[in-house]
Amino acid sequence: MKVKLDLHTHIWEAFNFQAPSLSIAEKVVAQIKSSGIDGIAITDHNNKDWAFEFRDLVEQHYPGEVIIIPGWEIEVRPPSNPFDEYQVGELFLPEGGVFRIYCHPGYYSPNILIEEGIHAIEIDNYIHNWHIRKDQVEEVASTHDLLTVEVSDAHNLENIGLRYTEVEMDELYRRAAA
Repeated sequence: MKVKLDLHTHIWEAFNFQAPSLSIAEKVVAQIKSSGIDGIAITDHNNKDWAFEFRDLVEQHYPGEVIIIPGWEIEVRPPSNPFDEYQVGELFLPEGGVFRIYCHPGYYSPNILIEEGIHAIEIDNYIHNWHIRKDQVEEVASTHDLLTVEVSDAHNLENIGLRYTEVEMDELYRRAAA
């Protein structure tokens, strides 16, 4: 069964770096539902602990209502050229495995370097769409057998779900295991 997921959000940042709380969970769950999606991945910059705590809070108080995939967004500097820094969203899948998404291709570096362990690439990013060269991303995705994803990159509550990807969870697991 396919699910609609916004795989790049910054919930901790959206709530001014507050600790996870029931109040925040209530607002995020309501936004997910009102957006017509099934869930989100939380990819705050360099902080995965918050996402895990938040997922546990949502699962405790809203069991089975939405999907929360904890993760983080990290910077990668390839050894071959440290000036080609790029960002990767690492998603820690509920049943194990790490699914890695190349975030906002073309930002910072115009080069798109696909290293081992990348499973998807953003082709549509609500915040960073201005520099994504879609033809180039489609070619890179085809060459490297990457899933193309649409994401909101939400840094505020209202943007959650403005872009999403419809995908089978099994597809994420399959790619993460490869």
